[in-house]
Amino acid sequence: MDLNAKYEAEIAVLGAIFLQPDLIHVTTLLPVHFSDPRNKQLYRVMHQLREEGISIDVITMYSKLTNPEAVVYMTNLAGSCPSAANFMYYEKIVVEEYEKQIVLHAAEQYMKHKDENTFDTLVEVSREITSYHVEESTSQKDDMLDIYNSMFEDKGPLNGELSSGYPAIDYMTNGVKATDLIVIAGRPSMGKTAFAVNIALNIAEKASKDKKNQVSDGLQQVDIFSIEMPRKALLQRIISNMGNIGGEHWRDAYRIPADVKNRIVQVQGVLGGLDLYIEDKSNVGVRDIERRIKEVQATGKVDKHVIVIDYLGLMDLDMKLRHDLAIAQITKGLKLLCKKYNVTIILLSQLSRGVETRQDKRPMLSDLRDSGSIEQDADVVMLLYREDYYDREAEDGLVEIIVAKNRNGAVGTVQLAFVKEYSKFVNLELRLAEAR
Repeated sequence: MDLNAKYEAEIAVLGAIFLQPDLIHVTTLLPVHFSDPRNKQLYRVMHQLREEGISIDVITMYSKLTNPEAVVYMTNLAGSCPSAANFMYYEKIVVEEYEKQIVLHAAEQYMKHKDENTFDTLVEVSREITSYHVEESTSQKDDMLDIYNSMFEDKGPLNGELSSGYPAIDYMTNGVKATDLIVIAGRPSMGKTAFAVNIALNIAEKASKDKKNQVSDGLQQVDIFSIEMPRKALLQRIISNMGNIGGEHWRDAYRIPADVKNRIVQVQGVLGGLDLYIEDKSNVGVRDIERRIKEVQATGKVDKHVIVIDYLGLMDLDMKLRHDLAIAQITKGLKLLCKKYNVTIILLSQLSRGVETRQDKRPMLSDLRDSGSIEQDADVVMLLYREDYYDREAEDGLVEIIVAKNRNGAVGTVQLAFVKEYSKFVNLELRLAEAR
């Protein structure tokens, strides 16, 4: 690619951000990726405004620029991009050209010195090259044709979307849909993590069966970002769930009865064959989620991608911002990722203590903690309620899944049974004894 084409791509990126400032929250570009000094300076200022929580426009940019020539250059550039629709392509070009230059420089150093250090540097740089897979953009005409074809092509009861494993919930939400940001919220120990993991497992197990039976052409990937719980502890929960193994056994794994050990080994074999990835690092931000999405899409093999994040309050927040604004920045960024990459994100969130002060402790949307942006950005909000959480005399194991928001469907309540010792949610039609 010639220098002029790269320069035009940099201009297109900057112009697209002026048109749609929220793009600055999801892009992985850094100032170093820009080769033209003027473009690098403008993007550095955009980055600074983002860190300060200030919206990007000509006026806020002007307040940060001290060079008159840069102001004139910015003014001419701001209206140069007619549309932000192809932002991903502009971004891809800028990064790839930067990476080519890095590899080329490392290769030149190796050819010049031909020693072990420069060779190691060349290998390391080559490994760190980011892979990009960008879906072909569609036009309005393509979308109209897709709407027409959907009326004459049977894609199944959920119109090709994934099943949560709970028919009553699927009926209400039309399944786990691509581009949706789904929020699952509840008070501590209400079962949020268990419910989200159950949905993830149901999707992964169904995908594994479909792959064996050659029912589906594309693969399905399920990722769990477990910020609160270590991976090992989560895996133990998952094994208990899949094998109906009481959680008390993990207190002393060495003394687990032989028959239970055999079940655990069998479950591990099944679990190892699922397209299920667990990440338990503590400082997870929107960029980490996007990096993982790009890794998966770079394989070119995954048809549907579901990401579970446990939970919002522990994500990497911008400490320079007021807490509610930092939360809003994350939820907005996650929703943009859903739309940008056609993935589903299931985000767990806490409910405020205000629910405890009411006589009827069933949660409402207003109980979502930290920010109104959670309700605003989510496509679906499910609130968990267990009567036995508050009343020990209540029927044990009955959970209400309150679909309090559904952007494209109905709202209402679904009841499920919760088998605590297995961290397992089952459809109410099944008796608890059968689940065991």
